[in-house]
Amino acid sequence: MKRVFGIILIVSVLAAASMYPAFWGVVIEDGETGQRLAFLNVRPDEEFKIKYIHSIHRTPVLETYHTNGEGTIIQTEMRFEEFGVGMPSGVTGTEIFTQKDGTYILSNMNRTFPSLDIRTGQIIADHTLLYDGHEYPFSSFSEKGSWVRIKTEKLNVWQWLNGGEKLG
Repeated sequence: MKRVFGIILIVSVLAAASMYPAFWGVVIEDGETGQRLAFLNVRPDEEFKIKYIHSIHRTPVLETYHTNGEGTIIQTEMRFEEFGVGMPSGVTGTEIFTQKDGTYILSNMNRTFPSLDIRTGQIIADHTLLYDGHEYPFSSFSEKGSWVRIKTEKLNVWQWLNGGEKLG
């Protein structure tokens, strides 16, 4: 009887522990349904980037982000080659605007977002997530032209094991 009770206790403790949110993740979910499509096991202050081809002037854009311990996404830099619709035209606060080798660099940014909503490109944009030296095309986990939401979330073991495609 004691053995059965011990086994039940151990299983109960393991089940409870698996529900404790222990892993920070950058989560990509379907913007319409909220279904988790993919996630990165990113700790606060680790950097990730999003690159794409601008749909109007058809030049590359690279945006750099990191997260903090409260779940906020912070944009720290943007690189682009042409001014136009959707591109910054100046700086605010302590931001620095420079140009190097034909690329405009807006750095020292501190723009915060609770989440990022992105409409993935159907033809040109080729949105790609960059993390830890690897590239993950959005088209590998979402339909072209779909709406995805990127946010940070603490994941438990169950979500980590079954919560969409694990990237990184």
